[in-house]
Amino acid sequence: MQMKSNGRLSGRRYTSLLASVITLPLSTVMAGMSTTALAEQAAPEPAAVLEEVVVTATKTPHTLKDVPVETLVVDQEDIEQSNAQNVMELLSTVPGITTAVHDDIFGTYTWRASLRGLNFNDGYALILIDGQRVMGSGQSGGMGEYGIGLNQIPVEMIERIEVVKGPGSALYGSDAVAGVINIITRKTPDRPTARAGGAYGWYKVKERVRNGIVEKPSDDGESRNIARAYVSFGDHPLDRLGYLIHYDYESAEDIGADPIKSDRHSVMAKVDLAASNRLDLYFKGEASKYEKMDNREEDSFRLSAGFEHHPADDQVLAVKGYTYNWDFVHGYPGYAYGYKHGAIGFDQIETQHTWYTNERNTLVTGVEAQQQTIDYTIENSDGSIITVQEDITTCSLYGQDEITLLDDLVLVAGLRYDDHSTFGSRVNPKLSLMYSLTEDTVFRASAGQAFKSPTIRQLYYSAPYRHGSFYAQSNPDLKPETATGYSASLEQWLLGRSLMLNLGLFRNEVDDMVVREDTGTLYDGLPLLVYRNVEEAVTQGVELLARLERRDFSLTATYTYTDSENRDTGKELTYVPRHSFSLVPAYEWSQWNLGISSTLTCTGRQYTDADNTEQIDAHTVVDAKMYLKLSDKARISLELDNIFDSDKGDEGNFRTGRTILVKLDASF
Repeated sequence: MQMKSNGRLSGRRYTSLLASVITLPLSTVMAGMSTTALAEQAAPEPAAVLEEVVVTATKTPHTLKDVPVETLVVDQEDIEQSNAQNVMELLSTVPGITTAVHDDIFGTYTWRASLRGLNFNDGYALILIDGQRVMGSGQSGGMGEYGIGLNQIPVEMIERIEVVKGPGSALYGSDAVAGVINIITRKTPDRPTARAGGAYGWYKVKERVRNGIVEKPSDDGESRNIARAYVSFGDHPLDRLGYLIHYDYESAEDIGADPIKSDRHSVMAKVDLAASNRLDLYFKGEASKYEKMDNREEDSFRLSAGFEHHPADDQVLAVKGYTYNWDFVHGYPGYAYGYKHGAIGFDQIETQHTWYTNERNTLVTGVEAQQQTIDYTIENSDGSIITVQEDITTCSLYGQDEITLLDDLVLVAGLRYDDHSTFGSRVNPKLSLMYSLTEDTVFRASAGQAFKSPTIRQLYYSAPYRHGSFYAQSNPDLKPETATGYSASLEQWLLGRSLMLNLGLFRNEVDDMVVREDTGTLYDGLPLLVYRNVEEAVTQGVELLARLERRDFSLTATYTYTDSENRDTGKELTYVPRHSFSLVPAYEWSQWNLGISSTLTCTGRQYTDADNTEQIDAHTVVDAKMYLKLSDKARISLELDNIFDSDKGDEGNFRTGRTILVKLDASF
């Protein structure tokens, strides 16, 4: 790892939301959260790494060496050296993030990925694109019509990913319980720049064993294919005007018993305008079309626009608006797992004011309004019909004060007030500090509160819905989950700052966690499960990272220990391994324009059921990559995933075996 629906709904929601925000105070918010970044395989000069600027942790810019909140960064060089075909795989070796249950194949699900033992798909970690909240969908790896997946956009559109650990509701509101993942897209170039590339690969699906019976995929012995292609162009035709247009295509054939082709076409366009020396404007649009053969179709778009005004040298006023719409059709009439069709939308307006009151104090205030619109239908195979039509609105105020008390001590205090249309008002505080013991030794710590409202499925469905081999029933009496999180880390640089060691500790206490429990009854011949709140769940653990960087060589090692418990039952939480380890060496022969890297990940056993009677065994997976620079503008690479054909400890499910991918990238 390298760290360092329909269109008519959107217009109605966006207009009403904008009107509601204009009536709120305009002094607002865009505080960025401090960060500590880690680069994984790349071997840039350490000084250059430390000067990288991050914004997510405090909503204000900081260099990596100055951010008071623990943050890891997967940067562009890390992405280029990685084998990853999606965002989930890019994050697979970040300490505290678990993705081992999944495969690096486009179109597959990511609903068991977690951060510090808490699940992304259920909303315990907030996912952003360019600082703006995203909704889940099947194409992103989220489960069904409600889940939140990591794979929101293609890898080739990404500039870097900032991972902020610890509770983030003081700045970002609901869902930022375990942390925040901010996927930052490529910026408009300073000069005419074109990029293009493609990849093609082969993989086989391994047999599965259930109840002692071996089941082979229908194409056993044959290879399935994965393909990618992209092209982008950008320029700065005027001193003050820049633009970027990017198109991406992805395709694969799933990992189930039968090959099922998935395709996604994605387009992104950006325009930046420096209207004056004190006013910058931007516009960004994203659209995608996804289809999984005979099973699902999805269309989505994101539009965002805003400006940043500097009324004085020590003040910044930022205003931005954002709308997202997702139309989907899952299944078909009579489909055993339900026919689902409709739309989900999300709109957001935010104003943020940043005031550098003096060189030792930065004050951030903000106001924000969000509205989620749900309008879809589920037709179960038994003839029952579920309609979901809801508008959920949240209005928020937040503030943050960053104070440098001494040259070596920085305190950041934040507070956010949220008014939720379903669950009422809530206040979430957070306090962070950074203390530089020496030039090469930095201590960071934070404590804060966070909350998460129940998901659509957990709360709003009027009848049981089919999910795999059971039916589940929503519970309108669910309470929102609340959490208190603590984290601390010690960062130490050695050997002329070529070796970095980081030790981190964390603890999350989640009250009223929503779980799914078996009622002991049947519905339409299958077990019926219901959602309910449990008293408390706890995750805690240790994260270790070591990174050595030389001129042509880098080595990154990570280890995470996670202890989890459902306090109602005394059992461990599902899909949370106690131990995980990764090792990522990389070397480049500059004189030959040749490079090689490898990723070894070891994952401990993890339970798959609430009773802790079934499990995925401990396992090890090894990937490797070799690349040749054909020129300064072109590179060809050979990527091998799962070299030793591991079943990933999960013989009860179809999993990918060895995967081979050939890739060509060029710029002009």
